[in-house]
Amino acid sequence: MVGSWRALALLAALQLAGAVPESLYHNQFAIHVPGGAEHVDDIARRHGFVNHGQQ
Repeated sequence: MVGSWRALALLAALQLAGAVPESLYHNQFAIHVPGGAEHVDDIARRHGFVNHGQQ
């Protein structure tokens, strides 16, 4: 019985390892704009982005 649990755990681990992508990309980035928050909002809006502010 213990052997079957080990086999099941090994199978689950192999399935999870195969499901992880090689590269992970986010569509978020940070920039510094000396013009202030209003300027940042304007730039973001003109280029189709949303400024979420500092986090």
